[in-house]
Amino acid sequence: MSVRKYVKIEGPTIDSIPLIYKHKIPIQKTLLFWEGLKEGKIYATRCKKCGQVYFPPQADCPNDMTSDMEWIELPKNGVLEAFTKVYARPQGFDDIEPYMIGIATLTNGVRVMGWVEPPDEKCVKVGDEVELITKNIKGRYLIILKVNKQCA
Repeated sequence: MSVRKYVKIEGPTIDSIPLIYKHKIPIQKTLLFWEGLKEGKIYATRCKKCGQVYFPPQADCPNDMTSDMEWIELPKNGVLEAFTKVYARPQGFDDIEPYMIGIATLTNGVRVMGWVEPPDEKCVKVGDEVELITKNIKGRYLIILKVNKQCA
């Protein structure tokens, strides 16, 4: 078990019960999304009937109750709308240094959540332009919102 460097503990404590719940998640209907992350592409789905775009991708449109969906590749550019630094990392990420997550609105209006780079809140501001990339972090392909400016 790793020791968290950034958690401030005051007063007496007890250990929590370990929360391990690992299972297989079926991805047959969203396989292109997962394969795309490995190739540096980020996909969404669009309903062929109403045109609604879904990210994360969905196999069915809740508006039209149809499975007539198509895959679209999302634009690589957007604007950072919100972000936060994660110190109390969830199970499975507790061995990774504190990181930042954010939400960006892409040039086509779709909002995407991802990890923000650089993970320094002094270098990042709401309204910054970001580039979407993917990155393999400890065997997981993640969406990265890369801020396109130099840190002062």
